Amino acid sequence: MSSTVTLERPARQASPDPLSGNALPASSPLPLDPLAAPEAALAPASGSAPALATILFDDISIPSTPPAEGTEAPAAAPFVIDDLSKASWAAAKALEAEARMADRATLAESYISRIRAWLTDANKADADTSAYLSILLKPYVEGELARSGSRSRTVKLITASASLRKAPDHVSVLDEPVAMAYLESNHPTAIVTKKTISLSALRSLIFTEGEAVPGVEASLGSDSLYLKPRA
Repeated sequence: MSSTVTLERPARQASPDPLSGNALPASSPLPLDPLAAPEAALAPASGSAPALATILFDDISIPSTPPAEGTEAPAAAPFVIDDLSKASWAAAKALEAEARMADRATLAESYISRIRAWLTDANKADADTSAYLSILLKPYVEGELARSGSRSRTVKLITASASLRKAPDHVSVLDEPVAMAYLESNHPTAIVTKKTISLSALRSLIFTEGEAVPGVEASLGSDSLYLKPRA
């Protein structure tokens, strides 16, 4: 059993300058700005080469011209893929879009990793300070509570309220097969069997044997289109 000290700062008036002290001034940029660069970083450079699809199929595009203000939109001819050129153009454009999304995802992950690393590093000194001072405070709080004889587990200090809270009892299974064998032989009630549905058996019942199973929604699988660039 263990108890932890929880400190609560008393309510106080909001500071007129919450960014004073060691905090960054309002005009200073953040150390990391993950929202400033992604689109600019992924935008094509002004002198970059055009995409292959633009060179090969420069006469193909999806009609998207908006109607003039105050006029009705003419019925645009639907874009139909009906020959090899259009199919190749569509596949190339789809792959370009997927590549841009993949680049953005990679960029986002890099920013997330950098922010997490920054947060861990920035918090280390404060985390160490809080943990160290809490260790020093705990014996004092325990002694004050013992002397007071009160059922309360809180000591009111000048700057904070210090409370003892019992942490939950903790058990870790280090060798599951050994523990499982012992419990099955001596304390079978400590073994919990989880009931679950076999999806393979369920698919066979529905699609092979044609049985309707209440509480289950089923649909036949359909073909999906997968694209990959040609070497």
